[in-house]
Amino acid sequence: MSQSLLKAVRNTAVFLEAQRQEWESAWRDVSYYIVPHKGTFSFSDSGSSARFSKKIIDGTASRAIRILAAGMQSGLTSPAQPWFRLRLIDKELMEYAPVRLWLDDVESRIYNELAHAGFYQAAHNMYSELAAFGSADMYMASDEKKLFSFSCLTCGEFAWASDRYGKIDTVLRRTKMTVRQLAAQFGEETLSATARRMLSRDPYSMIEIGHLVCPREGKSFVTQGTGKPVLAGKRNMPWASITFEMGTDATTVLNESGFMEFPHLCGRWDVTGMDTYGYSPAMDVMPDVKMLQEMAKSQLLAVHKVVNPPMRVPAGYKQRLNLIPGAQNFVNSTQQDAVSPLYQINPDIQAVSYKIDDVRRGIREGFFNDLFLMFTGEDRSNITATEVLERSQEKMVMLGPVIERHQTEILDPLLARMLGVLQRSGRMPDAPQELEGRALQVEYVSVLAQAQKLAGSNAIRQLTEQVGRMAAVAPSVLDKLDFDQCVDELASTSGVPARILRSDEDVAARREAAQAQASELQAPEQIERLASAVSSAVSTVKESPELFEKIVSTVGGGAGEDSQKLLQEALTFTGR
Repeated sequence: MSQSLLKAVRNTAVFLEAQRQEWESAWRDVSYYIVPHKGTFSFSDSGSSARFSKKIIDGTASRAIRILAAGMQSGLTSPAQPWFRLRLIDKELMEYAPVRLWLDDVESRIYNELAHAGFYQAAHNMYSELAAFGSADMYMASDEKKLFSFSCLTCGEFAWASDRYGKIDTVLRRTKMTVRQLAAQFGEETLSATARRMLSRDPYSMIEIGHLVCPREGKSFVTQGTGKPVLAGKRNMPWASITFEMGTDATTVLNESGFMEFPHLCGRWDVTGMDTYGYSPAMDVMPDVKMLQEMAKSQLLAVHKVVNPPMRVPAGYKQRLNLIPGAQNFVNSTQQDAVSPLYQINPDIQAVSYKIDDVRRGIREGFFNDLFLMFTGEDRSNITATEVLERSQEKMVMLGPVIERHQTEILDPLLARMLGVLQRSGRMPDAPQELEGRALQVEYVSVLAQAQKLAGSNAIRQLTEQVGRMAAVAPSVLDKLDFDQCVDELASTSGVPARILRSDEDVAARREAAQAQASELQAPEQIERLASAVSSAVSTVKESPELFEKIVSTVGGGAGEDSQKLLQEALTFTGR
């Protein structure tokens, strides 16, 4: 069984890497011309010289990728501010205070785990991989010693396959480990004969290792009444995890395990049809990048010819001419020939520089630098808030599809796996009974995600402003607008914490209490005013008791129980 499994996973590895070959030429160009420190496409070449390309003369594209990666990091998954909220599909239940507090508690635990597991460092590398190669893979590990750990694989280190819906569900990772590391992790008895010999001779020798994660076919995964999966060990989990030696005489796999959720977060910048891998901004600007390198080379050559032109030198100066600054060359006074340039060099350096600047600008626009650095080099004194808002909306138009794909392919699986691991490890807070059987919903509130929702919140703000102006003329128009619901909608689009908003029941109770308190404060004033009126009436009709009783019955009878009570207190107040 183990031998057949090893043969099957090796055949799968060969197939996956063969399917990837048509993309490797484009990836190599990106690595050579833009990001030489990223990408690995030849495991047989152990030298480090491939990490440093000699093809880069102008580093505009390399700097532009760093700006794009930093902008995506701060705009989508910033470590400095919240970028997601947990919600319920049932909006009425979201008004229940214990539910909102429980969701906030779960959010805080997820943010804490992300901060301590290296997610944000790996995410920045992932954005760089996406911008450069169009495909990125972040591996999300979890074990008994460390609940979460994140690492970003570089292009060429992984090979993918997708399901019938185009979603990545199979990942092969090829890496290198020392035999000493393999023996410590999997045990010496699991190593091949070649690896054991290497361990005895040189424990730091490297061996290629493959790690395959794919759906486990033919298994039925049911749940008990508690909602927890029925597990009979990691070999029965929905996702198979198999580690094996790639090219040795091994007869068994190193390890067979499993995952409850897919541990690879596979993101793509842009996808055409059912392609497995994605296209990147670097691929779009690659013609400009190559042209820029040639133009930079020609510009340097022209400058060198102006500064140090080819010279016409008389034969008498052979082996004796010194052209370093400040050098002295002694000649005979009768020497007629002089050292002079071989031909006149007058290149239009300025025109070449203008053209190079145009190409650089096109490369930066291809990497969306103009969107993330909207105000760089501009005079901000005359920029209005409306202009800032319009520019932000323009940015969202350009990056909207990328943001949606990123949320679907990376962030949704990330949070789903984190919630599953936290629940199985017993680190989730006790949920209110009202949440039993309820599904959680993720709402993204990052800077870029909020900017996409900006149109809806702006419509609410504009409506309330217009209604406010109308209310100055017709106050009754305020009855048409539910201001409490406006606040809830604005809070939802702004992504504020749920704990800062009171529930509808709490608001109603506070308003009733405030109204009752106001009534208590107003009662003495009403009694005093009514007493003054009654006292005046008493003095007016003192000589006619019948008329006084008639006035009392008329005033008290038509004003209800509260007025009757106030009138009685007023009579007492006047000494009646």
